[in-house]
Amino acid sequence: MTLKIGIAGYGYIGQVHHKNLQQDPRVEITAIYDADPARRGDTPAASYEELLDRCDAVYVAAPNTRHASMAMQAIAAGKHVFCEKPMAVSVEDALKLHEAASAARTVFQVGHNRRFAPVYKKLRELLLQAPAHTAHIKMNRGELLSPAWTGDESVTGGYLFETPIHMFDMMRFQFGEIASLDARLSGKNEFSMLVEFTSGMHATFVTAAYASWFFPYERVEVFGEYTTLETSEMDAIQWRIGLESDTKALAYRELEPPRRFGLAEGDRLFVDAVLAGAAPPVTSFDGLRSVELVDACYRSAASNQRIRV
Repeated sequence: MTLKIGIAGYGYIGQVHHKNLQQDPRVEITAIYDADPARRGDTPAASYEELLDRCDAVYVAAPNTRHASMAMQAIAAGKHVFCEKPMAVSVEDALKLHEAASAARTVFQVGHNRRFAPVYKKLRELLLQAPAHTAHIKMNRGELLSPAWTGDESVTGGYLFETPIHMFDMMRFQFGEIASLDARLSGKNEFSMLVEFTSGMHATFVTAAYASWFFPYERVEVFGEYTTLETSEMDAIQWRIGLESDTKALAYRELEPPRRFGLAEGDRLFVDAVLAGAAPPVTSFDGLRSVELVDACYRSAASNQRIRV
C-alpha cells in the first residue's frame, strides 16, 4: 500500500518532513498547501480543503496558532494526522483535539521529535541503569528576532509554545508525570521554575528568550547516587555511573540533522503506525500534557504560586 500524504504549511519544518518522507518508498506526497502560493512546491493544492481531498494523511506544519483548527478539520475528514508541536496553544483547544483524536479510528501523532533524537534515547537508556534524584534543564531560544515571526505571539501562541515546549515533553518522557511546578518570570520571556514529579523527584528548568546564541543552548543534567549524566544539545552526551568509574561519552555531531534531531525516525514511525493500524509513539494525550504544562508555567509565573498539574 502507498500512503498518500499532504503537507499543510511548507516553511522550514514542512520542507524537512517532505525530504524525510520522500525517502520512504511507502509514501507518495500528493499535495502541498501553504498560505503563500509560491511555497506550494510541485504538487500544489489551491486550498487546505483540496489538500484533504487528495491524501490519506496530513502533516499539519502551519503556524502554531493554526494547528488545532487544521488538525480538527483533518480528523473530521477521516484523515490520519501528524500534528507539529504544539498541538494547540490553549488547554481548551488541546483537550477538544485530544478528545476528537481519541474518538477517531485514524492515527494522530504529535511532533515531539526529541523523543527520537539519539542523545535523548541514550539518556533514557542510562536512566534505567541509574535512577535520577534530581535534574537541571536549560533551553534558551537565543533571540526572537530571526526569523521575525518567532517573536510574534499571534503566530507562536507565546514563547513557551515555540521551543521550550519540547523540554516540557522531554521531562515527562525521561522522568515521568509532573505533579506541580513553581515558576518565576523576569523580563518578558525569561522563566525559572522548580518542577516536582509524582515519583518525588524534582528538577529545575530555566529558559530565556533573549540569552544570545551561547552554546550549548539546550542541556539536560541529571544527578543520582554517584551518578552524573549530561547532554550537550542533541550533539553529545557524557556520563559517569559509580564513584570510581570513568567518564564515558558519545557524540552524534556527524549525523545529518534529520537523524540527529529525531525528525527522520518520527516520520518513519508515523508511517509505520498508519500502515499497521497501531498506536503512534507520541499520542494526543502527550500533546495535551505538554500544552497543560506550558499553561501551568504561565499561570504560576503570573500568580507567583505553585500550580498543581
